[in-house]
Amino acid sequence: MNDISPELASDAVKAALTSLYDKKTEAQQKQLAKAVESKEHEKAAELKETLAGFKEKYELDTWMERAANKMANEISFGTHISKGIHSSSKGDNINFNSKASLPSNILGHQSLLSHKIDASGNAAALPLFSFFDFDVNDDKKIMDYIIEDSSSFKYCLSKDKKLSECYFQIFRELLIGEISEPCSSEYNKQTLWPIDEEMNSYVCIIPLYPSSLTNCVYEKVQQIKYSDEVKTAKKNRFLINAKQTPYVTLSNIATVTIGGSNPQGVSRHMSSQKGKNYLLPSLPPIIKQDRAFKLSKFANSIFSTGMEYNAREAIQSIFKSIKDTRNIVDVREARKRAIDEVLYQVFAAAEDIRTTLHAGWSKDYELDRIEKLWLDPKRADLDGEAKFKAEREEDDAWHSQIIHSFARWLNTLMQAEFKKIASDFGDAEHLEWEREIEDMKKRYERAGKGVFL
Repeated sequence: MNDISPELASDAVKAALTSLYDKKTEAQQKQLAKAVESKEHEKAAELKETLAGFKEKYELDTWMERAANKMANEISFGTHISKGIHSSSKGDNINFNSKASLPSNILGHQSLLSHKIDASGNAAALPLFSFFDFDVNDDKKIMDYIIEDSSSFKYCLSKDKKLSECYFQIFRELLIGEISEPCSSEYNKQTLWPIDEEMNSYVCIIPLYPSSLTNCVYEKVQQIKYSDEVKTAKKNRFLINAKQTPYVTLSNIATVTIGGSNPQGVSRHMSSQKGKNYLLPSLPPIIKQDRAFKLSKFANSIFSTGMEYNAREAIQSIFKSIKDTRNIVDVREARKRAIDEVLYQVFAAAEDIRTTLHAGWSKDYELDRIEKLWLDPKRADLDGEAKFKAEREEDDAWHSQIIHSFARWLNTLMQAEFKKIASDFGDAEHLEWEREIEDMKKRYERAGKGVFL
């Protein structure tokens, strides 16, 4: 424990009370300054008298006596608060300081390096929280020194040392929050959890709101979203000569407001957050259906209803482009991109079959011979498959037949979708589909990825 000198501790207490006084009388002090400036002597005298009354309330012994004997009985501190579950709850708060660590893949209260204690209770007693929360130095507050049983702070809360020590003990017990018999409320939720195999015994679990953790999340999100550095980085994106710096963007963040129009009635943290609490994505996993193309043993071609389903989104895009009768570049480009996507899906499915299935698998399938030559290249290396190898390697006429099969399949899809103009999908369109697959084939070959090799 790094304690400080009694002089610095005394100065910190006086500065905290001065801060509370200034905050309480901010409006009156501004009015006084204005009255003095405008030479309204009578009004200035009234304001000085009012401020003198407040000043007396914030004298060391006066304020500490009220804080220890009144405020301390109307406020409760803790890292987990009851009112966060329901603002009308009168259950106890808990100051949770478990030293047990969590598994590396779980984030919780124990993950925090330091815990910012929250407070709830009568709003008139919240100045006591502000006093405890006063910064003494860069990394410690008055409450930290009190919890650590600082000898310097123990005797600076009153001019009477015994009284000061009494106040200190009251404050320390309040901040530590040790509860021998915790009290719940009818507004709190309860869960009965079985603790033996026969399920004859239960323990009653009463969840409290993890205010320290949610406040930490709130402050980190606020820093990421609204810090001066982030604002500058976002602004510089649109300036040509400005320095470009990376910044984090958060998505899928929701908020929940606790406390309604009076978040101060819930807790001090909730008041500072204006009731807003960020919710990070906490959704069950989305199980995506395996859309990998599966070739049926009884299909005579890869160009089947299975392939139509596999490439359905791209096929729908072709349909959409055909329905758009405008003869403009954008429509033509959209159509070409959709056809390319269909071809990509076909070639990707073919490559998966060619590389993952065992050599000779096509012997048990009803596929056309030319598609067996295409999709089962490793079969050519098997014993007794010299004829298959010769067909595959000595003559590439089967390449053109596959291209023709693709064009016929795509034309059939167009005719089924556009029955009224089915006759329009004739030789010209058929040749266009063939040209598209030929172009795609050449692109693959230039990239060193032959689709028929």
